[in-house]
Amino acid sequence: MRAFGKILVVMTVVTLLASCNLFFQTQVSFLNSTNTYSFLAIKLGGVDYESTLSPGQQTSFFPIDGGTYTLSTKGIDGVFYEWPVKQQISSGYSYTFIFSINSITNTLTYSTYVALQR
Repeated sequence: MRAFGKILVVMTVVTLLASCNLFFQTQVSFLNSTNTYSFLAIKLGGVDYESTLSPGQQTSFFPIDGGTYTLSTKGIDGVFYEWPVKQQISSGYSYTFIFSINSITNTLTYSTYVALQR
C-alpha cells in the first residue's frame, strides 16, 4: 500500500507540473526598441493600448485570454496596420512583443519573447 501512495504522489506532482500553465495569468506587454518610431496605438485581442509608446519604452503587462489574435498598430505616421501573421497566445505564459527596425530593409518588424509566468 505504501508503494501505491508514493506512485499517487508522484503522479499528482507530474500532473501539476505538466499543467501549471493553467494556474498562471496570461499576459502581454509591448517594447519599442526602435530609435525613431513611436506608436500611437497597439491592439491585440482585448488589449487596446492607446497611449504613445516612444522609442525605448515598454508597457506594463496586460492580462489577456489565450487564443489566436491579430496584432494591429498605429504609428506616428497615422498608418493603421494589421500584421499578417495571427498570434497564438497560450494560457499561463507571459508575452513581450518587441518592435524594431530592420537595418537592411529599413522596415518595422517585431519579434515575440515568451516566458512561463511564475
